[in-house]
Amino acid sequence: MGNAGSPGMVPFWVKRLLIANLGIYVVMAILGSSLPGVVHGGLALSPDWWWLGAPFLPIWQLVTYGFLHAGIGHVFFNCLMLYFFGGMLERAIGGRRFIVFYAGAMIAGGLLHSVLGQFQGLNAPVIGASGAIMGCITAAAMLFPNSQVHLFGVIPIPLWVLAAGMVAVDLLSMADMGGSVAHDVHLAGALVGFLYIKQGWYRTDVLTKVEQHRQVKVAQNKAADNAKLDALLARISKEGMSSLTDGEKQFLNRMSKRP
Repeated sequence: MGNAGSPGMVPFWVKRLLIANLGIYVVMAILGSSLPGVVHGGLALSPDWWWLGAPFLPIWQLVTYGFLHAGIGHVFFNCLMLYFFGGMLERAIGGRRFIVFYAGAMIAGGLLHSVLGQFQGLNAPVIGASGAIMGCITAAAMLFPNSQVHLFGVIPIPLWVLAAGMVAVDLLSMADMGGSVAHDVHLAGALVGFLYIKQGWYRTDVLTKVEQHRQVKVAQNKAADNAKLDALLARISKEGMSSLTDGEKQFLNRMSKRP
């Protein structure tokens, strides 16, 4: 795969994701057969856990599965795609938006596979960052459709052609759900990438919106408390403290300690 834009320095989150994926792979390879199977199985995405273990769902698997890889070729290819296309995307939308998007694509892939796995009778654990990376490739292709990539390092094609081709392969391969590749995870990541750009979600800082919502709720709660306090003080002036319930007295005590 050739250049898809000018890489420059590796962006903040892409660099850390590369280190995490490679580092975890090396640790797992060193431990090898000495690593208990229950640990590997517990960190991989295991659809049967999500149904047999309910209501105690292994929600950590929606993240941990994306940092495990089956072999050197698997982790190398994913890291290469993350370097090129994750780097393009993070430089375009910013680090905070990128890492929220990456996590969202990974989680979406895990959730879809957990549901489909039950209906397809698939219980084999799923590992790999491919779903999140397919999201990066699709999102990058939406933003820079005509950016040139060199397939196999030789054939120049527009990025949108590469992304569309990869999605098509996954769609055509969905019938082979029993194979070694979780195509549904790839497609879920691609869908998140498509919607993220198509709907303009990348223009919204999710974390900032959450903080703004929290501040609005705090202001609303404070206004409600002030209104209740005014009503209680008015009643005290007319009827005295004896007219208050224990709960209202506790409220007054709490308000007296408010900064």
